[in-house]
Amino acid sequence: MTRGGAFILGAALSLVACKGREAAPGGSSTAAPAPAAPPDQLVDGELAEGKDEAFGLLVPRVFTIAARFPDAVFANGSARPEDVTRYVRDRVVAENVETSTTKTVFTGATLKRSPARRLRIEVVSRGADNTQIVVRDETRPPAKEGLTEEQRWRELGLTPQGEPLDPTKLE
Repeated sequence: MTRGGAFILGAALSLVACKGREAAPGGSSTAAPAPAAPPDQLVDGELAEGKDEAFGLLVPRVFTIAARFPDAVFANGSARPEDVTRYVRDRVVAENVETSTTKTVFTGATLKRSPARRLRIEVVSRGADNTQIVVRDETRPPAKEGLTEEQRWRELGLTPQGEPLDPTKLE
């Protein structure tokens, strides 16, 4: 701040203080200062976003990634399952949400901020204030261009009738 700016600010504060004294009844100056704005705080049960992510979903700050696979991420943390469910619900759009006493499953979910992936998210209660999040990437790879229907079946190892091309290589 420049010296002139500081002077103007000081003069303005003095003027406001003098006006406050004049308005007080009985000639006493009891004008209370305006309360300061409260710092940003989480509401009870609200979880803050962390830096770790599972296929684009930022897991809550109190969670740690326990295992990471090409199609699934497992994260554990100390939070109530209902708070974690609310956290996930605020960040995804799901085709279906199934809830039981120990688990909530979001199927056909996409992230609100980047809906390119299709996810299955499970919020699982592991006891008192211990919760696990399982995020599975169910995004299908794009189909190869220029293939006939028969060639697409062959890529999957099947005949157009859905029978295996080589019965000895069944999974």
